[in-house]
Amino acid sequence: MKRIICSKYIFPAVIALLISLPLTVGADENLSLYGLKGYGHTYSPLPADGLHLQAGGMYSSFGSGKLNCREGNVLAVPISLTVGDGKWWSLAAATHWERWENTHEYWDDKYLNGKKVDTEKDGTGDIFLGGKLYLLSQERGMPLDLSIMPYMLISGGNRDKSIGDLYRYSATENDDPAYGGNLLLGRQFGPLYIAGNVGISHAKNDDPDAEENTLFLGLTLEYQIAESVTSYAEIVNVEHKNISVYDESSPCYDEDSDEDIRELGLGIAWVGGQWGVKLHLGAGLTETSPDVRAALLINRTFSF
Repeated sequence: MKRIICSKYIFPAVIALLISLPLTVGADENLSLYGLKGYGHTYSPLPADGLHLQAGGMYSSFGSGKLNCREGNVLAVPISLTVGDGKWWSLAAATHWERWENTHEYWDDKYLNGKKVDTEKDGTGDIFLGGKLYLLSQERGMPLDLSIMPYMLISGGNRDKSIGDLYRYSATENDDPAYGGNLLLGRQFGPLYIAGNVGISHAKNDDPDAEENTLFLGLTLEYQIAESVTSYAEIVNVEHKNISVYDESSPCYDEDSDEDIRELGLGIAWVGGQWGVKLHLGAGLTETSPDVRAALLINRTFSF
């Protein structure tokens, strides 16, 4: 009876929260941008069960109301492969194709060292390799879920961008590999699941305007609407790697260009049988964040 009464009040509160937040979306552990990501950008501590192949599309838009000389869009097609035993561990590998374009009028007919400035580029992104070790589990009688997640990004040679970085690693002169680790926490409260994580990434480079070590913070509230449908809301903050600022005499000068990347998001995922679909919509809170981010992903599960 207590659980029924609690759910009676919790459900309207969660729906009100989801509606009140700017749109951004996530999903469950098996439906993610990269295989180990459980939501839009935060991570779930729960390990994947079985073998999962995922692909889809993601679009981010940077409007004229953002930073000076930075306006445009990013289109990406991610693909990932994840395997896990559902109890102790998960492993994942992923990459993506992307196209970015800076549409700000300042760059029209601009030349640098005798060559026209390239404001559009496409190519294959980094190779993501990661693992997750499930240390504490509520199912095993422990007070919370806790995992550690080491990972690395191997440079694909096509990731220098001018308007923003799809996976939050800002453009530098060289495509340096990145390493990182996250501490993932989670707690179940009936149909509600609260997940949070803190992480640090390291990218060795010789650029004085690029931070080598940056922090990630994320918090997610998940609500299971039905057995096969899950919704969530998340807020993430990523310390900006690129701290360069144009000279004040430049028309591209903007004092906010080194702000952290911060977003709010909503998501919904449907999982039925061996198939799953995830929709993600997001909105940025800082000048360095995209105005809108949308993703649609399809997941195929192979049991073993």
